[in-house]
Amino acid sequence: MPRPALRSRSKKRKLVRTPGGRLALHVIDKKHDYPKCAICGRPIQGVPKLTSRLERRGVRMPTRPYGGYLCHECLRKGIKLSVWMSASKQE
Repeated sequence: MPRPALRSRSKKRKLVRTPGGRLALHVIDKKHDYPKCAICGRPIQGVPKLTSRLERRGVRMPTRPYGGYLCHECLRKGIKLSVWMSASKQE
């Protein structure tokens, strides 16, 4: 019998045949939702849905600035705004 934390019906189960020939029940880890942009809340492109174990191991994030934190449109707006602000300060 599985431990109490694994008895929930919201967990997915998978039957796996062991080398000894018997069937064992494996409980599948749930995947987290897609990472969202910190400003607009849209899913970030280039970052997969992962289980918590894979997130801890580390997956390569997009290499652009703020990759994995901001979506491409919010990043573009932020860069334009910062360039505009720096240009207005120099005048």
